Amino acid sequence: MSGRPLSLLPRRPDVMLLDFDGVILVSASIKTQAFAEVYRDEDPAKVAKVIAYQRAHGGVSRREKFIHFEDAIFGRPATEARIQALSENFSRIALDRVLQAPLVSGAEDFLEATCRASHLHVISGSPQDELLYIVSERGLARFFRSVIGAPTQKPEAFSRIIRAHAVPPERVLAIGDSTTEFEAARSLRIPFLGVLDEDHASAFPADVPVVASLVGAASALGFT
Repeated sequence: MSGRPLSLLPRRPDVMLLDFDGVILVSASIKTQAFAEVYRDEDPAKVAKVIAYQRAHGGVSRREKFIHFEDAIFGRPATEARIQALSENFSRIALDRVLQAPLVSGAEDFLEATCRASHLHVISGSPQDELLYIVSERGLARFFRSVIGAPTQKPEAFSRIIRAHAVPPERVLAIGDSTTEFEAARSLRIPFLGVLDEDHASAFPADVPVVASLVGAASALGFT
């Protein structure tokens, strides 16, 4: 653990907004590898740029990423047909692997310890229908008040949830492993807890509380 101590975060927050890949499931690297496989026949230098962008923007929807890749990296039109074909290929590669991915250490205990005292919501860059399917298949739906995926963006989802619960931002906690959800939380003045990536690297400023896993996080936040 590094960054600021978790004691500076709200105790027993009323609402928690959780990313999925890298926070609940050890699946962020699966998505990165899937992008590399989609583009496996392209120039390796350009594929390296795809991987770097994916690692830096984990919470962005795959559709937005493919539009960026096609336009900014490969220099070709990001037509609707092309983006749809790439997205379908990505799902064929990644879905079964995500369904088999292990839970982040401590994630199930964290969800069990907090779900009755706090309103838990998953907000992910994965497509809505696919996210709902994975959450259901992994037996996790019982923990969450809502499961929100693309095309809804994280700032919109965060804001909508806060309004629905009628809670002040300081009684909310966002938990994520990428700058996408960090920026969404910061824009709404929501406290944020970062989760280190699978290589134990942080994507966040030095003053952001971070954890390597969710082991002990429920206790640190006052739930147990």
